[in-house]
Amino acid sequence: MSEKVKAAVVPAKGAELEIQLVDKPVPKSYVYDESSGERGELLVKVKAIALNPIDCIQVESGLLVDGYPAILGCDVAGIVEAVGEGITEFSPGDEIFGCSKMGLPGHYGAFAEYTLLDASTTFKKPPHITFEEAATFPVGSLTAGLGLFDSLKLPPPSEGISRFQEEFILIWGGASSVGSNAIQLAVNSGLTVITTASPKNHQYLREIGAAYTFDYNAPDVIDQIKEASQNRLKYVFDTVGSKTASLGAKALSKNGKIVCINFEPVETREDVEVTRVALASAYRRPNDYLKVTNRVLKEVEALLFQERLRPSNVSILQGGIDGLPLALEKMKKGNNSHRKLQYLHEAERQRIIFHIAYSIVISMSDKKGGWHYFMKI
Repeated sequence: MSEKVKAAVVPAKGAELEIQLVDKPVPKSYVYDESSGERGELLVKVKAIALNPIDCIQVESGLLVDGYPAILGCDVAGIVEAVGEGITEFSPGDEIFGCSKMGLPGHYGAFAEYTLLDASTTFKKPPHITFEEAATFPVGSLTAGLGLFDSLKLPPPSEGISRFQEEFILIWGGASSVGSNAIQLAVNSGLTVITTASPKNHQYLREIGAAYTFDYNAPDVIDQIKEASQNRLKYVFDTVGSKTASLGAKALSKNGKIVCINFEPVETREDVEVTRVALASAYRRPNDYLKVTNRVLKEVEALLFQERLRPSNVSILQGGIDGLPLALEKMKKGNNSHRKLQYLHEAERQRIIFHIAYSIVISMSDKKGGWHYFMKI
């Protein structure tokens, strides 16, 4: 009889999460494929799970879920217990974090005591950050990195720091998970960052590297951005939605570029190049995109080990793995203390709009006797 582990399972599209005992997963074994970037699977004992708005969307709409029952959840941190044959970069006992292959048949998402991770989308955890802090990085940092270094074609930190002098980029929605990571990655690439956010977040955004912070609700926010950039703004990264992307595009100089994290139409001038970024394209294995993602991962990982990226703060909420359904409900309703989640979605696969303002982290901790919630703020 196979070993059983606890997991939060979605039994059918739109159904509520159920806590069940499921078979413990087994990592696949195959040798590294240079053409695709695939390097096999890791079996990971989960220590922390970060929740994102996309988790709520998946439970309700079945977005990117290929079959039921399904174990969802993407952001995860833990300890490697076993590796597929042929994998040399990871070993049992390694502390790691990464993106699970949620929604794919035969694979387990993060909402379980054990999960499978693709070695190509797995980071090694630096010793100076906790599992809870590490779990907040995967989706936010990889989406930010893909937007900057693939969609906008900017050189990464290892190449760009000496190439950008007084070059501006606007990060619209800097207090979001993607936004805060994009700010730090852009600064490490040598760009001067302008960002928008609620005024209560301005000090934090300046602490992580933003040179200019503006209130996105200000009626003259575009004029403020143009003045700060001396009308030389070439790049915009919108982390919110189509309306804000259209607004941010107005600040661009001639032949500027904008990247968006949703697929809604963007109203802009003909000379502005509009691109998209979707992390799901990477971890669901289109081979060319997986290689790009792995290159971005290595850039992020290096910055983390050099302590040049700052993890988000976390605050503890009492709970446990059995409280995962309640945690998702709180996230969906934006009912988390004074920090309201900006969350909106439509069920159609190509019409998903969401703003990752923060994530909740669930930690498997021996402290205080068990599981706890952490809210990324």
